[in-house]
Amino acid sequence: MSETRSPDPSGSTACFRITTSAGATVLAAAGELDLSVTGRLAALLDREFGLGPAAMVFDATAVTFCSARTVTILVTTAADAKAAGIPFAIVTRSSAVLRPLTALGLERELPVHGDLTQALAWLELLPQLAEPVTES
Repeated sequence: MSETRSPDPSGSTACFRITTSAGATVLAAAGELDLSVTGRLAALLDREFGLGPAAMVFDATAVTFCSARTVTILVTTAADAKAAGIPFAIVTRSSAVLRPLTALGLERELPVHGDLTQALAWLELLPQLAEPVTES
């Protein structure tokens, strides 16, 4: 498992931490995800997806503000992950993130989980759920 911390150079309160393992890459964000950091967030997600992880998790548990641009990035990331065949999940209980997702009806479209353990368990089950059922 490796870990990289990435404070935002713009002076924003946002901070990003990337943890990689054989099972998944987790990009954890903390603080305010406003317009001053969304470019960095998108670049980090793009870079990690480019490395071809087995699965990807965006952990927004410690996010205190979620801009509309951040929501767009999450929707785009989920679509890109699906197209690339890389399982993707979002972890949050933060009302700053859940409120806009719910207002837009996206909680039904995006794979949102309440904690990291739940998300990782769901990601492990995905391949089994995708397998065709055969009758014996």
